[in-house]
Amino acid sequence: MKGNESISGKDMIFRADQIDLKSLDMQLEKHLSRVWSRNIEKQRPAEEWEIDLAKLDLRNVIAHGTYGTVYRATYDSQDVAGIRARLSS
Repeated sequence: MKGNESISGKDMIFRADQIDLKSLDMQLEKHLSRVWSRNIEKQRPAEEWEIDLAKLDLRNVIAHGTYGTVYRATYDSQDVAGIRARLSS
């Protein structure tokens, strides 16, 4: 840097090994589920067993299994287990 120039957001450099991709992935999934749940709510009424995904906050991984991943989570301020199922192709 020369003189009293400041660093803009586009000039910042990040090390790839210091980026928390799991956290970013969880944030993106939470955002997308909010957007998708809004679109679904407009199309049809919710079933009795459905939850509001905007209230679900996935925290850390508890376990990985054949059918998906289990997370420690909170739903509407209650501790719960959140499951992210693997889709078979």
